[in-house]
Amino acid sequence: MTTAELIEARRRATLFQKRREYVVAGGIAGVISRTAIAPVERVKILFQISKASPNPEHIGYWRIVPLIYKEEGFLAFWKGNTAAVIRVVPYMSITFLAYEEYKVMLRGMHLETNLVNLGAGSLAGITAVAATYPLDLVRARLAKQNAGLKSPKYSGMWDALINIPREQGRMTGDGHLRMGALYRGLFATMVGEAPYAGLKFCCYEAMKVGLADFWGVRETELGPVARASCGALSGLMAVNFVYPFDVVRRRMQTHEGERGLYRTPFHAIAQIVREEGVRRGLYRGLTLNYIKTVPNVAIYMSLYDVVKNRLLPPIVEHT
Repeated sequence: MTTAELIEARRRATLFQKRREYVVAGGIAGVISRTAIAPVERVKILFQISKASPNPEHIGYWRIVPLIYKEEGFLAFWKGNTAAVIRVVPYMSITFLAYEEYKVMLRGMHLETNLVNLGAGSLAGITAVAATYPLDLVRARLAKQNAGLKSPKYSGMWDALINIPREQGRMTGDGHLRMGALYRGLFATMVGEAPYAGLKFCCYEAMKVGLADFWGVRETELGPVARASCGALSGLMAVNFVYPFDVVRRRMQTHEGERGLYRTPFHAIAQIVREEGVRRGLYRGLTLNYIKTVPNVAIYMSLYDVVKNRLLPPIVEHT
């Protein structure tokens, strides 16, 4: 083997090890954070897809919590979490791996650092959503279905993945599998995910650098608490900007009619505002989303950094 071939082989081995770190770190971070906030996520989905009502008796997520506990039991707060965890491993792994890869690509275009992080985050979010969307839709359907019934519509994730396309085929009358049913609401999700993921990564990286400069340390020397704080604030800022698209996404995902609930995400926003208002429609469940997003983003962004930088074996450069 020539010297050039040896250098290339080492470069490829180092690149593979880096990518393995990104995948493993993202998967671990996703599983832990997703399981921790699963109860809040289920209550939020049920609250989002219920239309605003003028009757005070039907308003308030605080009424959903005791209802779930009374009718379904304590573990029902984690209903749909199996599908969520199965989704979140590839989703978070793809997100962080794609983010690192897109950063390298955009840096080669000599863009400003914040633009690199913003663009890489947006592209990574879209990539991960496209790759795992059917599991996200199934998770929403499982969270919605009334588990208080003795015979719920879907027995689990795989049952839902198989039967949702079949049901759509029966509705259209031809009986064919309609795989597009598993991608209902995909465009609305991408429209919301691109700015959300971009802002989240951009704000997180900028806050870490700013905090490190303020304390006079290197960014890699920041502790888990500092990283978690940056993650929480970045998630909070990002979610305020894109929350209406999250409401639209959930309603489109959980709609089971033959025709789509809305023509486009923007038609959905206009109709929700007209029928339900801005606060009680577009921002329905926002407080719950704060409760979910702040710890969720704080956990997975900081844990990803910790696992990537400290827990996995360091890359050894050969000379």
